[in-house]
Amino acid sequence: MTTNLARIIGMDLWHHKWLVALALCVLASAMGVVWSAQESRNLTARWNELLQERDQLDVQWRHLLLEEQTLAEHSRVARKATRDLQMHRPKPSQEKVVRLP
Repeated sequence: MTTNLARIIGMDLWHHKWLVALALCVLASAMGVVWSAQESRNLTARWNELLQERDQLDVQWRHLLLEEQTLAEHSRVARKATRDLQMHRPKPSQEKVVRLP
């Protein structure tokens, strides 16, 4: 009887093959929607992480610009040259002018 029941089910499915195909298409479409929604959530989360990283890098860049401006101030460079490196301006009699041909 089991063989007969399986045969009947198989014949019934074959008789309604378009409904079975439609049901499989609906199931595949539903799985596609679920996958697409999950992928969208993942991409949105990654986008937010990248925005936060960009903001952190922007703040770090601004701090570096301020530090560069501070370190490059003429008065600081002159003070460092004079105090730490014992450099001084040459006297006019010590200056040498080099002329290029």
